[in-house]
Amino acid sequence: MTYAPRYHFTHYATDHPDFVAEVLGHGNRRDAALRQIAHAPNRDKQRLLILRFLGHTNFKLLYLLRSVQAKRRLRTHPPEAMRELAARMTATYHFAEYVRTTTVQPAPHKRRRTTFDFGPGKHALQTMVADVIRAMFPLPSGRHFTLEGGVKAALMAVNEHAQHGFIHGIERDIDQFYPSVDLQGLATLLRPLPGSVVRNVIGYRHGDTGLTAMHSTEAIDDAPLPPRGMLAQGSAASPAAAELLVADLLEAMPGDVRVMSYADNILILGETISSIETADAILVGRASEHQCGPLGLKPRKECLITGPSGINFLGHDGYWNGSRIQWMPDTAATNHILQAIELSTNEREGALDQVRNAIQRLRHWQRGYVWEDGQEETERFSAQLWAKLAFNAPHLSREYILAIRSVTNYFQRHHSRHGEYPDLADLLPDFADANERRGKRPAFIRDIENRLGIPLRPSETEA
Repeated sequence: MTYAPRYHFTHYATDHPDFVAEVLGHGNRRDAALRQIAHAPNRDKQRLLILRFLGHTNFKLLYLLRSVQAKRRLRTHPPEAMRELAARMTATYHFAEYVRTTTVQPAPHKRRRTTFDFGPGKHALQTMVADVIRAMFPLPSGRHFTLEGGVKAALMAVNEHAQHGFIHGIERDIDQFYPSVDLQGLATLLRPLPGSVVRNVIGYRHGDTGLTAMHSTEAIDDAPLPPRGMLAQGSAASPAAAELLVADLLEAMPGDVRVMSYADNILILGETISSIETADAILVGRASEHQCGPLGLKPRKECLITGPSGINFLGHDGYWNGSRIQWMPDTAATNHILQAIELSTNEREGALDQVRNAIQRLRHWQRGYVWEDGQEETERFSAQLWAKLAFNAPHLSREYILAIRSVTNYFQRHHSRHGEYPDLADLLPDFADANERRGKRPAFIRDIENRLGIPLRPSETEA
């Protein structure tokens, strides 16, 4: 079977230069319109500018082009199709477009969750609304990191606060955050954003949001908001709306603590235990009574940054070295991925994707900003994941071959640096006896050694 070559944005721009130049030329006008929304003199004027922005054909084309690119559908969306789809897009009323749903379990210790893959039209509208929310409600810097700086900035902020004596911490996670949000309360919080936009773009409703593989959203009229709406996991507008909700939740925090958030993770740091306990009680109270809730909080996790256990935050373990926090990957999270790989064959669907995602995280960890051990540790963790996958994958399957190749490359790099090959027992700590399994080493170990030219041991040549 042959596959068509990838069709990138550069190819699209070459095939349709006039259209691309026309659409991208509206970028400056888009930015000016957002500034007008941000500085509108009153709510009525702001609402008018919002509706004008969301209905502007050229702006819809600009966002749609980027969404089609993000969805990798440029080949199937020539300019004529783009213009037709943009003409149907409306933020105040649903239009029919397929929404793919996928239910996954990120790790054995986590709940199954349903994510939604919206089509390019809906994704473009969601991105437009997200930009409007950010223009309307600028958030204080140094506190909310989902959209500003990400994990890197959040961990750097934790270290900075710890250096100033804020070493006691309480972490809270919002339980089932997106499904718990009350859409009517969110519409109130986001005023003057029209309620129809909250319902049709930010909120997601369907008769069955369960395990159906694909369905289309129905067109609905401007009916009253349902008592319980849903922020969809996978919507481009959900993070902006959720970030604003969390900011409102944390607005009443006392001044003697430092508070920061990333997605549904909230960390309270203080100089004393009593200060963070007081702030935590305020947080619990506001969450239970919030207009977008009630919002449930998971049991709190306490830490002393300068203590032996350090701090665990956003998938990282941090340990105090006397002057600052040294961060490293959360090995517990890696172990959960290893456990998922050890499932039976029919339960291992997506294991390769889990490994790739984990390795991508490891590479982010390695890029220098928090993890000093960097290269060596990244490669060892990655090789451990690949070795586990090879051990459990069907022999000569695509996953097996890719894993064997990756582990072999790790062995060669290690040998070139240190003059010897690493011990596979370090990659497979639960595989203590190298000669178990009927007196022979596992097949994937032999494959690796054959690739490296390592001769078999005498015990392995015996019948």
